[in-house]
Amino acid sequence: MHIPEEDFKSYITIKLSLAPNSVRHDMSRLRLINQWFSNKELTKENIEKYFYERKQDGLVNNSLNTYHTVFRHIQGYCKDRGLQADFYEGFKSFKKTKPHIVIFTTEEIEKLLSIKLSYGHFRGKDVSFLDFRYNTLTRFLAETGCRFGEAATLKIKYLDLGSGKATFVDTKTNENRTAFITGPLIAGIKQITDGCDPDDYVFRNAVEKPMRPQEYIPDLKKRATAAGILNLKKVHPHNFRHTYATMLLEAGVQITEVSKLLGHKDIQTTYDTYMHLADRTLQRAAMRLPLIRGSVAPVETIKTIKETLENFHLESDQRFVYIISESDGEFKFSLRAK
Repeated sequence: MHIPEEDFKSYITIKLSLAPNSVRHDMSRLRLINQWFSNKELTKENIEKYFYERKQDGLVNNSLNTYHTVFRHIQGYCKDRGLQADFYEGFKSFKKTKPHIVIFTTEEIEKLLSIKLSYGHFRGKDVSFLDFRYNTLTRFLAETGCRFGEAATLKIKYLDLGSGKATFVDTKTNENRTAFITGPLIAGIKQITDGCDPDDYVFRNAVEKPMRPQEYIPDLKKRATAAGILNLKKVHPHNFRHTYATMLLEAGVQITEVSKLLGHKDIQTTYDTYMHLADRTLQRAAMRLPLIRGSVAPVETIKTIKETLENFHLESDQRFVYIISESDGEFKFSLRAK
């Protein structure tokens, strides 16, 4: 059995209208499936054996489900092309497991952004500019919570730096989404896109092509090692998205708004993935129950109000005069624009 790669790619791109990132994932798995089935028939028995071997290899259910999706697409492809397509009847998706989600602290992200790396020359060209490009991409992922693929396929024409907006058109849900950017990030993007054409990509590698995961991830790990993070936590671009969502929830942002910012089609996805991580958010919500509100120690209420204010990080915003003090159960603050 061999599914023609280019024809299958055409089918999932045109007939299924999959996003570029989804197409890339499907094709990488199709190649592995084609390799295993190179001298085997595409039958129910062989597919069952394929999944059994993958499970024996240690693939968790969430990873097995990515192959389940590709087999469903292969079945659809065979039906569309007039080929036998009853080989996948009766197969169900695997029960999902909650992955271990790694969250960065604000201090860890600041450390990552402070690291500088040297790149020397590539193909006779000085590529020292890559340090700033990688740094700007890291800041972009951390401050927008977007997926890596969304950042990598972002074109300059979809930026509105005057309004502080970036529009993602190649998304997992095939729906456009806006990210909001400010200050240093806008300045960084202006620097790396200066002199470029509207159809150029914002985040480019040494040969001016879209940044690829296999380029960015090793660079991120080098920075994490230099920052003393890698030995403590597994480092991956998606960690920034997890951190973004969790920090927003911890800051008291409504889950409906967080879901919209992340681009989730279903708010249940946001809830299932992140609410259990935002312990403090859940605790604060529980403390607002009228039946127990009177039993909550006043100092805890004061602490909650103080934390809510601190989440705005007004002390580092030069546009405001911000004074906060706390002593012996008394909490005071003042805020005014300069």
